[in-house]
Amino acid sequence: MTNFQLSFPKWVVAFALILFSWTSFAAKPYTLTVKYVDCLPAKLMLYEFDGIGFTTISTQKANKDSTFTFTIKRDEPIMYFVGQQPNVVKPVIFGLDANMVLFPACRKIPNAVFPQGSYNHHAEKLLQQAMLFPQKEQGIRKKVGKNQNKATFKELLKPLDIEKLAWQEKNKKIHPFLDKMTALNLYLSFANNEDNYSTEQEYFAREYFHFVDFKDPAYNNIPTVFDAFKTYATTLNRYRVEDVLKQIYIEEMLEKIPADSKTYQYALGGVTMAFRGTNKEMFKHFTKLYLKKYKTDRPSPTIINLERILNSEHNLDQGKVAPDFTLNDTKGNPVNLSDFRGKVVLLDFWASWCGPCRRENPNVKKLYTKYHDKGFEVLGVSLDKKRAAWLKAIEKDDLPWTHISDIKGWQCAAAQLYKVRSIPATFLLDPQGKIIAKGLRGPALEQALKQIFGE
Repeated sequence: MTNFQLSFPKWVVAFALILFSWTSFAAKPYTLTVKYVDCLPAKLMLYEFDGIGFTTISTQKANKDSTFTFTIKRDEPIMYFVGQQPNVVKPVIFGLDANMVLFPACRKIPNAVFPQGSYNHHAEKLLQQAMLFPQKEQGIRKKVGKNQNKATFKELLKPLDIEKLAWQEKNKKIHPFLDKMTALNLYLSFANNEDNYSTEQEYFAREYFHFVDFKDPAYNNIPTVFDAFKTYATTLNRYRVEDVLKQIYIEEMLEKIPADSKTYQYALGGVTMAFRGTNKEMFKHFTKLYLKKYKTDRPSPTIINLERILNSEHNLDQGKVAPDFTLNDTKGNPVNLSDFRGKVVLLDFWASWCGPCRRENPNVKKLYTKYHDKGFEVLGVSLDKKRAAWLKAIEKDDLPWTHISDIKGWQCAAAQLYKVRSIPATFLLDPQGKIIAKGLRGPALEQALKQIFGE
């Protein structure tokens, strides 16, 4: 048999070796070791952020030496989260430090720190510094005062802008991944960059992410995009801008992100959660966008929970039947909201320590006295934590209607059900238990009752 040997050009052989080397060694193992200093949990989880919630990607039991070990192979950095439960976690970047070690106290893993000099230590310092910049600017605003001298304000902000840019350069030199994280939190003052904008709100809306290239795929691995967009939408919501304009600003910003990317999911999730409890219509709008885009035939727990939140918001719309609940009255007897069907009911959330609530009580009492015999009832739900203070306030203000509470303050079950985040909060219900109006007080409540009872 004749021997023969295949012959390839040298460049083909070289290319094959390079390709083999890259595919074999690009993904390197990165290890996180966690050793608790004062307890030993049964297990520890590594989570991935899915745009709104957390998904478990690894569950580990303790090793023989009472440590927990997670090993992830990566060819590029990615941020995961470690903890015993999703709402108490520590961000960890795999793909930077070959071996990472944490020594957390029991149930205090977010407070654990990485060894000084490690990339993860730099990352957590970066995030801490990012939170300080807005505080510094707020301090300057207070120093200048309400009657702002524009030139003085501009001059005082200039060193802060310079500090931010120096911070960016520092993180860029440490690692490109940190540079991208920095860009999410790098916002320069309007006072020193207003040339192309007539108002600060427009400058903020258009330039908040000036230093970010959202087409960079690295942002798919940086879930703090969620936090950045939550801050962006929250701040827009504080400006006195019409919802239509807020929506335009946000959707223009979202258009800069590849629609099929994880980055987009982080951003849309951040916007959605920014409006929860603060702007009902905007929350509905962006929640529906999120569900339309990410709901599948087998929805994740995050999607199911988001649908539940959206449905509960709808349950408080005008014309909807008010959700029923049960709490104990001042004598410890259970009272249901539905017990009052057939009456026009003012569901009144208040507390003994709430000044505006107490000042409104005489007005409610006057209307109760006037319309009670015609079918008007008041159900007072107290957000007190001290039973004695609650009962004393009822007696002092001489409030003759039914009062209920679970003495849990802001954790009151009924307040949670009705999304009460400030008091006084009122819901006016018709005899069928449907919501007629919300937030009525003083003359507005009096006018509504006049219309209902015909005088």
